Amino acid sequence: MRRFPFTRAAILLLGLTLLGAGPAVARAQQTAIVRGTVTDSVSGQPVNGAQITVAGQARGTTNDRGTYTANVPPGTVTVRVQRIGFAPGERQVTLTAGDTTTVNFALHSVAVTLAQVLVVGYGTENRARVTGAVSTVNGSDVANQPVAGLDAALQGKAPGVQVIQNSGDPGNGITIRVRGAASISATNQPLYVVDGVPVQSSDFSQLGPNGQGLTGVTGLDPSEIESITILKDAASAAIYGSRASNGVVLITTKRGSAGNAHFSFDANTGWQQPERYLSLMNAKQYVAFMNQGAENDGESDPFTPGVDDATSTDWQKAIFRTAPVGNLHLGLSGGTDRLTYYLGGSYFGQTGIVLGSSYSRASGRANIDFEASPKFSVKTSLAYSREDDHRIPGDNSLTGVVTNAIGEASIYPVRAPNGTFAGNDQNLYYANPVAIADLNNLPTTTDRFLGNVEGTYHFVPSLSFTGRVGTDVLTMNELEWDSPLVDGTYAAQARGVAKSGYSTGSQYVLEGFLTYDHENADAASLNIVGGGSVQYNTDQLNFVRAEGFSSDQFHYVRNGTVITSFDGLPFNNNLVSAFARANYSWKDRYLLTASVRTDGSSRFGPNNRYAVFPAIAGGWVISDEPFMGDFGRKLGTLKLRASYGVTGNQGLTGDQEISDFAYLGLYGTSNYGENPGIAPTNFANPNLKWESTHEFDGGIDWYPFGGRLTVIADYYHRLTSNLLVNRPIPATTGFATYWDNIGNVLNRGFELGLSSVNVRASDKNGFSWNTDFNISFNHNEVTALFQNQPFGDGDNFRPISRVAVGQPIGEFYVLHFKGVNPQTGDAEYADVNGDGEITSDDRIDAGSPQPKFFGGLRNTVSWKGLSLGTFLEFSYGAKVFNLMRIFADDGGYNYDNKFTYALNAWTHPGQITNEPRASFDGTSGAREISDRFIEDGSYLRISEITLSWRIPDHLVPVGNLQNTTLYVSGHNLHNFTKYTGYDPDVNSNGSTSNIALGTDYYAYPRARTISIGVSTNW
Repeated sequence: MRRFPFTRAAILLLGLTLLGAGPAVARAQQTAIVRGTVTDSVSGQPVNGAQITVAGQARGTTNDRGTYTANVPPGTVTVRVQRIGFAPGERQVTLTAGDTTTVNFALHSVAVTLAQVLVVGYGTENRARVTGAVSTVNGSDVANQPVAGLDAALQGKAPGVQVIQNSGDPGNGITIRVRGAASISATNQPLYVVDGVPVQSSDFSQLGPNGQGLTGVTGLDPSEIESITILKDAASAAIYGSRASNGVVLITTKRGSAGNAHFSFDANTGWQQPERYLSLMNAKQYVAFMNQGAENDGESDPFTPGVDDATSTDWQKAIFRTAPVGNLHLGLSGGTDRLTYYLGGSYFGQTGIVLGSSYSRASGRANIDFEASPKFSVKTSLAYSREDDHRIPGDNSLTGVVTNAIGEASIYPVRAPNGTFAGNDQNLYYANPVAIADLNNLPTTTDRFLGNVEGTYHFVPSLSFTGRVGTDVLTMNELEWDSPLVDGTYAAQARGVAKSGYSTGSQYVLEGFLTYDHENADAASLNIVGGGSVQYNTDQLNFVRAEGFSSDQFHYVRNGTVITSFDGLPFNNNLVSAFARANYSWKDRYLLTASVRTDGSSRFGPNNRYAVFPAIAGGWVISDEPFMGDFGRKLGTLKLRASYGVTGNQGLTGDQEISDFAYLGLYGTSNYGENPGIAPTNFANPNLKWESTHEFDGGIDWYPFGGRLTVIADYYHRLTSNLLVNRPIPATTGFATYWDNIGNVLNRGFELGLSSVNVRASDKNGFSWNTDFNISFNHNEVTALFQNQPFGDGDNFRPISRVAVGQPIGEFYVLHFKGVNPQTGDAEYADVNGDGEITSDDRIDAGSPQPKFFGGLRNTVSWKGLSLGTFLEFSYGAKVFNLMRIFADDGGYNYDNKFTYALNAWTHPGQITNEPRASFDGTSGAREISDRFIEDGSYLRISEITLSWRIPDHLVPVGNLQNTTLYVSGHNLHNFTKYTGYDPDVNSNGSTSNIALGTDYYAYPRARTISIGVSTNW
């Protein structure tokens, strides 16, 4: 694809936005000023972040003190104020040029109102006019959470949005699925858009332990986020075209408002511990069990009671610790009626509950808005973050800290008599996990800059042009050291192993679009957006590995004696787009939205480089119809919605790592000794194209009881076709597979969100009670594959997960455990094909890792400045493959420590149990990979309990502090589940895995956190 020079394009686009700015300044005095205060009608407290609009045009927001200032044209105008959770306020005033008028508002709280202002693609829209499936989360709901990224803080807070933690290590990559998984090989993660600019969210890590990827949005400070909007259906997301099949997460950061400089301060500190410990055998239990297995097989006892079990080590307590976590945030906002600013800085630090792990982030943000004239304004958003992440091996690894702490038998000590770490001399079966945590290290540093400049010029009040330039530049530096002092590892044989990885990712976006917004006296409104976009992406990876070090003190690659491997590779892709959307409303009763986007991507072949993504949606506020009469008024506002649209997926990051050049016939090096050579590495497919999703959505928005109850429900049916699959081809081509568009995946489901004001306070000290509830159901099914042939994936070469027609993605495919023969104690498995033998041909579909439903429940109770908030999160129906049990519940074949429930093993004829007999030789069948290891992953989690006290201002002894609040909070307090591992919310294959899902292979456990904090402003 021929590139248009970026700098030339940027200058041209910004030049268009600057036209007319000079003459407009001369007319700057032909305005009036409206200022005032927005407060809660009951408590009298200021309402922060309320949006001020005049004649349908946004004029600013209130600051932390609830005040606002706006320049407006002279004449009779309507000033409207809106804020999530409050009924809108509206006042009509007559203004004279040069005058200043005060207009105050006292808003009444409601659950959620139709007047809520939502951020949508390339603009904003009132909830009353939204026709698609859109969910919102307030910035306050993700702030002050003891997690690194806002994606983790979203768990359970939005219907249709499934958040999987994968594991509990600090800064770990999070899996997000919006309305289910739709792709097998491409990405299933949503598109993130920050202040209007798409950002990079893929995992750039090269050296990370298995399953411990780094999320792409941890660099964003949740304290700086004003709101999060999630576009879930195709009609709302189609404006983003080829990147929107997995949903779009729109993140809006805080901005300043006119007034004196105003500071806000938040600080919290806390401590973390494991939420639970696994029940593993102590030394006496282990020795007795292993000897029993040997006796059952006619073998001599491997251990001597009274000698080998004289001491007992709890390896879990050896690696776990009480660890601190804390966050500091300072914000400054203010400005004049023409220049406003928001400056913020924060530090988040989390020491992991497992030795050797930690995460920290320092970040800063500057958002500046300048109104050069009534017609021209400029918005600038700049953010920088630096992340330091210390990861440890584990999660789908045979040699890791958590792995070996579970696997190491309790009969072995942590340290030798001389105080050094125990190892081979003390007969440890695995490498000492405490030594791994102490002597090995994997520090990772990530620097990231996000920035955009946006200029808007109003030709007339109803027509404007916006030009935007955005950038996202990321660099990641990883160093890994495996010490030769850790007995039982490869590094001990190789005299140390060092690795170095350096990754960069740069994304530049150039956009320009016209907005036409018109309302007439007949209550009809029309909003049209149309424009174009160009995006350039460049990534580069470099890697080198060395062995043979003269000292454990030298950790860098340059100190090794042998360079064993190295690599370096650039990637680049471009995207050029044109888009348009029209919203029509008549009396806010009949609503129609249509959009279309055309994308051209360099990632696909010349025959399918461009694609069109259309969508249409309609809404009908049936309660406003005259024929509804009094019944309509009693019913409350009721809106019916329906939509249909097409979106695409060109995010080529998944299980099989599709490259930017998958459609090309590629060549690579193929050296023979010292003689250089080249050879073909990829079979060309000029017809390769993006996956496409066709989605229907039908929903209702219902607001009965004067807005004190909100009901938002949706049914959807989304079919993804042209799946990117590495399908087999005849070997005569010189290749075994090549990338093609084959297969379909269906997701259909139902979502329900409820918000209610159960008790409304009669005054500022009165009692109030609010509730928010959401639940989501999703059915996932593969409906077509290449020749309908299934294929599998799994952990450590164990293909336990597969993709098959008629089944959900990642369905477990293993032998069926029938039970234990009460006469022999041997495990019995189903002979499915009836051939008299138990082989891989007898495997069955044994359950899905995807839940039948999930959701969350929040309750907030307030009285006289005290507030108690609780949040419960739940998931039902998912299965988890507890792969730890292939060693820890294998009947005694391996020397690993065992779960205590293995003590229920069969011991005599006639005994009824589900635990096969202990067998030192592994002949009882206990170690066969089967659905015996698949467990119910349903859970109900006490995710958060927070008690806060807003101190009356006159009791605060320091300066002019206002709205000072003290709080104590607990997170992940308890998990009600039948699962025998640490946590059923797990996937040891990490956030990039599409097929191998719901597996627990020694995952890092999640922590329970208790914290105390304070927030105030002045």
